[in-house]
Amino acid sequence: MCEHQRPSHRIGTCCLLCLLLLLLFTCQRVKADVSIDDLRLSFHPSPNVQRDTNVTIKCHASVSRSSGFSSPQYAFSIKKDNKELHRTLSTSNTYDYPIEAARVSDSGSYQCFLSIEGKSRSSEREKLKVTGTHKAVIRVDRSSIQEGDEVTVTCAAPGERGSFIFFFYVDNKEVRNNESSSEEYSVQLRLKHSGPNNLTCDYTIRLFSESVPSAISRQAIVVVREIDISVLLTISPSMTIIEADNFSVSCMVNSPNKSESVLLIKGSNILSTGKGKTDYGQTAGTGHSGEYMCKVEINGVFKIDKKMLTVKELFSRPTLTSSPPEAFEGDFIRLSCQSTNVSLESIRKEIKYSIFKDGNRRSINNENGQMTARAGPSADGNYTCLAEAKLISKESPVIVIRSKVLASKPEISVKDKVILDRPFQIQCKSNGTLPIKYTLFEDDKVVYEKTVHHPREEALFATSISRKEHIHKFLCRAQNSPRVHVSSQPLKAFVVEPLGKPLLTTLPVPDNVEEGSELILICNVPSGTPPITFKWYWDSSSSKAHLHTSTVNANSSYHTIQWMERMDSGEYFCEAVNPANNVKSDPVTIHVKLASWKKVLIGAIFLLVVIALILVFIVRCRAKRGKREAATELSVKPASPKSDDSLAVNMGLDTPFLNKVGVDIVPSVWTDRQSSSDSSSDRSRAPSHNGPDVEYTEVVHPQPLDPARGEDSHTHCSSFKEGYRHRVQ
Repeated sequence: MCEHQRPSHRIGTCCLLCLLLLLLFTCQRVKADVSIDDLRLSFHPSPNVQRDTNVTIKCHASVSRSSGFSSPQYAFSIKKDNKELHRTLSTSNTYDYPIEAARVSDSGSYQCFLSIEGKSRSSEREKLKVTGTHKAVIRVDRSSIQEGDEVTVTCAAPGERGSFIFFFYVDNKEVRNNESSSEEYSVQLRLKHSGPNNLTCDYTIRLFSESVPSAISRQAIVVVREIDISVLLTISPSMTIIEADNFSVSCMVNSPNKSESVLLIKGSNILSTGKGKTDYGQTAGTGHSGEYMCKVEINGVFKIDKKMLTVKELFSRPTLTSSPPEAFEGDFIRLSCQSTNVSLESIRKEIKYSIFKDGNRRSINNENGQMTARAGPSADGNYTCLAEAKLISKESPVIVIRSKVLASKPEISVKDKVILDRPFQIQCKSNGTLPIKYTLFEDDKVVYEKTVHHPREEALFATSISRKEHIHKFLCRAQNSPRVHVSSQPLKAFVVEPLGKPLLTTLPVPDNVEEGSELILICNVPSGTPPITFKWYWDSSSSKAHLHTSTVNANSSYHTIQWMERMDSGEYFCEAVNPANNVKSDPVTIHVKLASWKKVLIGAIFLLVVIALILVFIVRCRAKRGKREAATELSVKPASPKSDDSLAVNMGLDTPFLNKVGVDIVPSVWTDRQSSSDSSSDRSRAPSHNGPDVEYTEVVHPQPLDPARGEDSHTHCSSFKEGYRHRVQ
């Protein structure tokens, strides 16, 4: 039985595990199926309301969830200007936050936040604007105070909330401002003006991005009772006095006990102090003119009396003048010292004038304060004038006398090279006191003017010339005095003329240059200023070379090539250089010819070859002709009685007939004209026979006369006959 129950127990355990897994899966599925679709914030009745309006902030959420899911917990929070205002939990998808009796401080930017099951969402920002503030209310603790006492002033913003700035005004002038988070603020004010004082206040409510002012309060009047005390300032003998007069100033307090401290002040200087009274006296000078003030302080209240003292000049500050204002060395300078304004005509003759140079007294003249000096280094310096009368002395401003030096005779020169038709600069220089005016002349006509003001400044004039002799037409004038001017000598300068295009010529001419000959390259320029540097170049299709450079004080130069070869053929050109420019010639093409002796040798060899060929041709032609003639003649040689020689028949060396007969062939007179080689050859070819002596008679066939042969043929024939006869005999 026990064994039967074990399987059912296992099945139950498995079912329980499956149920738990299903439950866990279901819970996770429910949590995953919650979605916040939308969250909105709105104001009711309106986002723009007046003060004291009840406003409701509504947060409404749209939530999607799976079926069978119970109502979730909605965690709402509301923020105003990024600060959390309220937080709550709700089972509803809508939350209302009330603002009762809205105030300006409730204005701002609101935002709603919602969180459900770990998911959150925020609404768009919405602005609420509340307009209207309560008029500021002012209160004072007393309506009447004594001068120097303080009054407590309170400014209130009834029913308002937020952060405030309170402003306090006395007679419409702001005297204080303070910040507070409370709806009212109090200050202690000390009113300075006796009599009624009008006090008002207002406030502003500080919002996140702006401030909203309130209406100004009503006026609160506070009367200030003046303290029964006064001060009196007196100046004697008068408010207007003359230099050197004695004067006194008295300051006194009118009070019952007269124990208050009193001050006598001029400008920022306290002249004297005392208890109840103080005095000040001096001999008047122009520096004593001004406002004097008598001042006493009681409980923070100041009592003041002011008076103006005017001190007239006994005589004005003297003025030192020089005539002429600008003096050149050697000129006379007149210095004059004078006070233009004198209060008393009777004192004019009592004024004593003194002139000082660099602090040392130079001249005393009681009548007109004048002095004369000759301009020069000894008279240069800083001059002042001193006027004295009745123990009063006044000094004039300093004048500086510097004797000017007349401009010296100017020097005229050129700054750089002078090249025809190109701009160059002319410099004028003179010694003397600046400024110096320089004038450049060309043919007595003004070309340029320039005034030099500084030592490092130069008088430079740009110009150009087209001819060398024009350089001497320039001169300059220097002037630093309206009376005197000096002129320079005419300009002297070396003028460089640009080079013209060079011409390259050769000796011999380009067509007559032979091997082994000498070639002279002559480079000539039609115009230009020496020294001139000439350069020669050779250029062929395969290479280029610089041949020679020569600098001469002439407009031409030459370069010699001692031995010309065929490889020296090519283009030759020259270049000319001077300080103005560099120019090149046109190229000259040279073909180096074969040497004359080589030509003669080649001609002689050729002629000999031709002659030899002609001779060979003639010899061969005659040999062939002789053979043809001999073929028609028969030569018979008689046999000597004492000889075994065969009879020779001359019918041609190669006649087959004779060969067959077997006779000796004796050369005839025709065969003697052939060359030795042919004769020997014929002889070698003729067979020799040892037969009986047989005499033959030579048969000569008649032939036409050959005019070319002439007597020669006849002579041979005659000789042949004579020989034949001799042999027969």
